[in-house]
Amino acid sequence: MPKVRVKYVTSALREHHDKILEAVALLDKVLSSPSPDPEAVHFLFQFIQRFVDQCHHSIEEYVLFQGVNRQGFPYLGSPIYVMTSEHGIGRYLARVMEELYTAWKNGDQNALKELADYAKLYIDHISEHIMKESNVLFPMLESSYSEVSSSRTVEDIEKENQHDYWMAKLEELKKSWSGQ
Repeated sequence: MPKVRVKYVTSALREHHDKILEAVALLDKVLSSPSPDPEAVHFLFQFIQRFVDQCHHSIEEYVLFQGVNRQGFPYLGSPIYVMTSEHGIGRYLARVMEELYTAWKNGDQNALKELADYAKLYIDHISEHIMKESNVLFPMLESSYSEVSSSRTVEDIEKENQHDYWMAKLEELKKSWSGQ
């Protein structure tokens, strides 16, 4: 199996973290506006489900986490156990937001307030999660492992999950909301 440099992987993941934080700040801005744009909200939910979960979390789970686990870093009771559990919480919150979005789009005005409340829960959750990974877990792994074995690369996963598309569309949406 090919070797992947841990600091290379964590560097890419930190770049993702920056974009994820930009996206959730924009989600908060859109949902806090007097009349939220349903298309912007929908794109940001798709970003959460497709970029955050399918691209970003896949790199963590398939490349970094399993790589260090295979080299002896424990899973049960470890920071990786906590992080993967938190990935599941994020998936749940994203699913609830998607359901509330559908209800709102179908005319249920009460769903918009619930949607904003769940979005705040997600934003708080992912922000704390990112802080733990970037400031605790990644430095711990970087200081303990220089390389890990993985059948997949950062680039493979990014390509499979349309990384460049999501980054470009996020930039477009940020520009369209920059003056608001």
